[in-house]
Amino acid sequence: MASRPNSSVNIAVAAIDFGTTCTGYAYYLRKDKKKGSSLRSINTEQAWEGTSEMGLQAPTTVLFDKNGKFSYFGFEAETKYKSLTATNEHKGWYYFRYFKMKLHHERDLSHDMLMEDSEGKPFKSIRVFTAAIGYIKSHLMKKLQNALAFGVEEKDVMWVITVPAIWRDSAKQFMREAAKAAGIPNENLKLALEPESAAIFCKEQAINKADGMDGTFLSAFNPGQKYLVADLGGGTLDTTVHEVLPDGLLKELHAATGGAWGGQVVNEAFEDLIKDLVGNDVFRKFCTEKTNNWITLQKSFECRKREFTSHTETSDIDIPRGLADIYKDITGKELKNERLIHNIKIVGDGDILRLPPEVMKGLFAKATDKIVQHIEQLLKNKEIRGVSSILLVGGFSESQIVSKSIRDYFQKLKVIAPGSSSSAILLGAVMYGINDKIIASRISPYTYGIHTRRKFDKKIHPKKRMVQLEGRQVVNNAFCKQIEKGETVYVGRDTKGTSFTVINRNNPLVFWKVCQTDDVAPVFCDDTGCSCIGQLSVRIPEHITDTKIGMRVYMTCQGTELQATVSLPAHKITVDGTFNFLDKDYQYSGDSIED
Repeated sequence: MASRPNSSVNIAVAAIDFGTTCTGYAYYLRKDKKKGSSLRSINTEQAWEGTSEMGLQAPTTVLFDKNGKFSYFGFEAETKYKSLTATNEHKGWYYFRYFKMKLHHERDLSHDMLMEDSEGKPFKSIRVFTAAIGYIKSHLMKKLQNALAFGVEEKDVMWVITVPAIWRDSAKQFMREAAKAAGIPNENLKLALEPESAAIFCKEQAINKADGMDGTFLSAFNPGQKYLVADLGGGTLDTTVHEVLPDGLLKELHAATGGAWGGQVVNEAFEDLIKDLVGNDVFRKFCTEKTNNWITLQKSFECRKREFTSHTETSDIDIPRGLADIYKDITGKELKNERLIHNIKIVGDGDILRLPPEVMKGLFAKATDKIVQHIEQLLKNKEIRGVSSILLVGGFSESQIVSKSIRDYFQKLKVIAPGSSSSAILLGAVMYGINDKIIASRISPYTYGIHTRRKFDKKIHPKKRMVQLEGRQVVNNAFCKQIEKGETVYVGRDTKGTSFTVINRNNPLVFWKVCQTDDVAPVFCDDTGCSCIGQLSVRIPEHITDTKIGMRVYMTCQGTELQATVSLPAHKITVDGTFNFLDKDYQYSGDSIED
């Protein structure tokens, strides 16, 4: 075996697109590190490796055995579980699908939070995410080992995991900690925002005039152009708005927005339809006692959902025999003889459910109506006037009925759906891993600040809030603003920072509560609309024993995650701050006052 390069430079960049319904990966090997000839330019799609390694995409599905041991992921998990249900041996196994949405819907995320499996059994959430990431990481590492003439370890790779731009800070931290538990070093991990990644890829395609890209697509990325990215995935709609700068970098014009209006909404609408057709009692018993049949019905609908267009006459969905049997057991009637609502018919030998096009369109409308309403409201913001294009990416955008709904509604805008829309996020994430400075600036979605004491100001603070501290008049619970909602934060530029004096110090750790609000000028941390979202801690070096320590806190959101550094001017040192958004009992050291 060839000797391993002695270099601090990462050998490869690997991106994992961890989706609600599907997961995939891609990687890029640096020049001269691949067996044989060197790779071509990073700006060409031919340079990417591994995009089809797992069959383009694998279902984000995880299966643990009865002892809680991770057993299968992806297609293997679905196949094994279906096999178990066929012989009623699945009881006690832990089967998880669509679990990524837990991080969107759960209000209070924590290290120890639980989720329910397909049978409603509780299971530790972090274990499910860790197992999924660990499987993909191992799969990708084997691919890298085969591509290289020398050994490669996790620390040799710059890892990128995609996350929705609308995720809270706690959800991003949860994903980072799951990756760490899966063996990805924290310092070798970047979180890439999904719509940003898609924009990066599409911009590079335009710059390089990639084959198959027409003039409309190419012109959307000319300097000065403004466009909206709508990332339509299985779980969410994720939007961001960019302007292309003269140097080709991207400037965010509006903080990411969106909601839970992805492809899964259509599946949930179909489930509700089945409940309406057969009744809740029949449906519950069907799912519990005929789990294998329920999985078959879901897969049949998924096929019709992907095929459906505005020209489809009817959608025929296979009905498993188990549904008709349970319907007869409970109602005493034959399902095939029933007159169903919405002109839905049962045809064939009673084994096909025929949905008229207006019913299918109604199922899609549960998502598309929300999508167009959200984009319409977003475009009314004055800071993004001049947007000329909407870029549709993500797997759900490949549905003809979805893209047509958006085109029909926004006829004055260019609506572009690149042919590589489902892989744009993944390939753009690799590019982001190579150069995370390609996004020149971002917009803060909230006003962020820290909980502190502040000198009493009778013009601002109610007198009842005033307290005495070492002969000084101060107020507690003051909101010390670090970043303002709507503020443009430029990557690579220093922020203003705030000076504090730490007093009565008996602990090497200094804590502040971190708060956020939509208000641009909050006064106190308990103001209406203000919430505590986490904790910022700073460890004072052991050799510093001063009773009072002056420090300056710098907080920024110029990356995809909040960051903080703290300087101690008197000692001419700077230390990193650590955020914790997952522990509920946030500490406050109570020994700092804003200067």
